[in-house]
Amino acid sequence: MYRAYKSISFAREYQALIDILGLSCECPVFGCLKYHKKYSGGCVSSSVLLTLNVPKQFVKLTEYKVWADFMFYLKYTRKDNYTKMDMTSETEITQKQLDAAIHALKTQKVSWRYEVPQVILEEIRPEWLVKYEFTKKEKW
Repeated sequence: MYRAYKSISFAREYQALIDILGLSCECPVFGCLKYHKKYSGGCVSSSVLLTLNVPKQFVKLTEYKVWADFMFYLKYTRKDNYTKMDMTSETEITQKQLDAAIHALKTQKVSWRYEVPQVILEEIRPEWLVKYEFTKKEKW
């Protein structure tokens, strides 16, 4: 079984997502859905593409844009509570926008109701692996 290690650079963001989605992991595993729009912002952390068949009960979905917005909003929240805006920060972000983002991340919809769905998993189990392919030539 694979579980992602805790992120140093996105620790607060990932911990908030874990809390919002009720996950039991140190760091979420992000993925894409087959036959849906994908966007990784040009960043991929691996040179292996895994195709998985994950039972639905282990899959959480978020809208990519909402997650990106939420990560930005976190800069302006209280350090001890990501659900509350830090009123000492100068920003045009409102508590209402933050609440809407949290609600949207928490609310699970069928995959086709997302513009760019983002899969969130607690882990990857070996029995879910359908195939793998190397996307970059690595020197071993």
